[in-house]
Order: sequence, then structure tokens, then C-alpha cells
Amino acid sequence: MKELVLDESSRSEIEEHARACYPEECCGIVVEKAGRLEVVRVTNVQNEYHARDPVTFPRTARTAYKMGPEALPVLRDAERGSCRIHAFYHSHPDHDAYFSAEDRAAALAGWDEPSYPDAGQIVVSVRNGEVRDMKAFAWDPEAADFLEIPLRWR
Repeated sequence: MKELVLDESSRSEIEEHARACYPEECCGIVVEKAGRLEVVRVTNVQNEYHARDPVTFPRTARTAYKMGPEALPVLRDAERGSCRIHAFYHSHPDHDAYFSAEDRAAALAGWDEPSYPDAGQIVVSVRNGEVRDMKAFAWDPEAADFLEIPLRWR
């Protein structure tokens, strides 16, 4: 993937979700169904994991995300071919829009390459409840890493 191109309504929806979740991280998936893009908001269940086992999950939703149950039907649909995943997104409250080591680990889920190598990764910087920046990253098999790519809106 050389660039990630999404529509303006997807941009607005992602920004609104990031503002609504602040000061915690939001997360979601941008999918294409029947030729139309759709933003699927997913609950960040990181606080639940942290409450159950703070040793294994030391971070709260303020600095991490774990996708909730809304992600499962989307991932199933993608595997069955009834939708295409364009991108996963999450926010960085009071931090820059960069792809962190934790973001990389989550995208790889313990493997050498991501489960969805053709899907982009969008990171939204939210400071004081306002979206400041949004960047896209894509898996580069030669670099065996996620590299920043242009993010365009149509």
C-alpha cells in the first residue's frame, strides 16, 4: 500500500470518535461493503483487562487499547469476503500520531507479519479533546515493519 485514501465522512466519523473517547484511546475499523466505506466504532476494553489482571495488562485505556466484541463480526465478514478492511484506527490522547512499539505488537498479534497486511493503520493525535493530527501506516514486507504512508481524503 503506497497511500491510504478514504472519504471525508470517514474522516469526520474517526475524528468524532476520537474526541468522544478522550481522554482515553478510541479504536475502530474502516471497512468497505458493497462499494461504500463504513467506520465501525469498537469499544476499547483495555480497562476491563487491566482491572482483571493489572500485572499482565499494566496499561489502562488512557495509554492503550484492546478491541471489544464489535470487532469480531467485522473480522469474520472480512474473512468470508463480504467486506474489505481498509484500515484499523486508534487515538493517542495527548500524544503525537505515531506508530508505537505497542501499536506494532498489537498489529502483529505475536506473529512475524500482521493478520491483515493490506489494511492500513491510522493513528489520531488528540490533545485537550481536539484532533491535532492523523497519520497512516502500512505494512512493508521488505522492511518487516509498518512505515508511514500518505493519508488522503476524497
